[in-house]
Amino acid sequence: MRFYFYIIIGIVILLFSFYILCSFYLIKEGLMRITSKKKNNSKKKELFPFSENANKKLKQNKIDNVDYLDKNRFDKVEINSYGYKLVADLFLGNSDVWVIMLHGYLGKKEEMLHMSSYYHKRGYNVLLPDLRSHGESEGTYIGMGYTDRLDILNWIKYITDKNKNAKIILHGHSMGAATALFTAGERPSNLVCVISDSAYTSVYDIFESQLKLLYQLPGFPLLDISGFIFKNFYGGYSFRKANVVSFTKNIDVPVIFIHGTRDTLLSYKMCDILYDTCKTRKDKRFFEAGHAQSELEDEERYFETVFEFIDKVMK
Repeated sequence: MRFYFYIIIGIVILLFSFYILCSFYLIKEGLMRITSKKKNNSKKKELFPFSENANKKLKQNKIDNVDYLDKNRFDKVEINSYGYKLVADLFLGNSDVWVIMLHGYLGKKEEMLHMSSYYHKRGYNVLLPDLRSHGESEGTYIGMGYTDRLDILNWIKYITDKNKNAKIILHGHSMGAATALFTAGERPSNLVCVISDSAYTSVYDIFESQLKLLYQLPGFPLLDISGFIFKNFYGGYSFRKANVVSFTKNIDVPVIFIHGTRDTLLSYKMCDILYDTCKTRKDKRFFEAGHAQSELEDEERYFETVFEFIDKVMK
């Protein structure tokens, strides 16, 4: 009998050790800043597969972005947020409308240029920040939108210090969309609306989705152990507490939720959950597209939808 008891104890210790090691690996691979461009691109291809049409459009956008940068003056601006230097590109317009464009996980500000140009051509001021631990901005760990909301509140202060009459729009992709919803849940001054494209319901849910997609593993108990370690030993945050839904409930400005029905990373049902829990004026639109690729698959309809929503808000 004692023999079997020791076997059970040994198995428990082995399993616990396994999950501890996996937790450190998950934190390192999923939340630490990726410095290698090759590794970054490889991971993005695994998580965000593109259709042939979307990939073709993405390549064309990169060419157009270079041309747009050559033809339009912009300023590189910085703020200090919680001890980190954060960098953004600022395209000044001729109105009181300001749009903050928020890129996704493992992304950078330049990836949002093709969308920003639509706003800038309307005369809007456009701010493209590199989120913490991305691009030119400092940071060690990725905030997944939860800690990024605090940085965006500081960017909003930067804007309102320059223009007290600013009408601010948040437009985010994936993690950027979650960042926009987290931020809007804090009810910052001068915010007028949010465009949320492919947001997730919580940090726990997005990591659970990634585990299934990349490793065919369930979220429990690995994510619970990882979250505990990340919060208590790395000075991070609880994956479960970083819940977008709980912030969406507090939003008091209009929100449009956009999602792709072919999204293999995040089910479009997450969009339904966010929409249903949002208590303010809202809209919801689906596109036949993969994760955060709606504007690549149907650019004309995408921006017709976005500007129809914004025009109604401004009226």
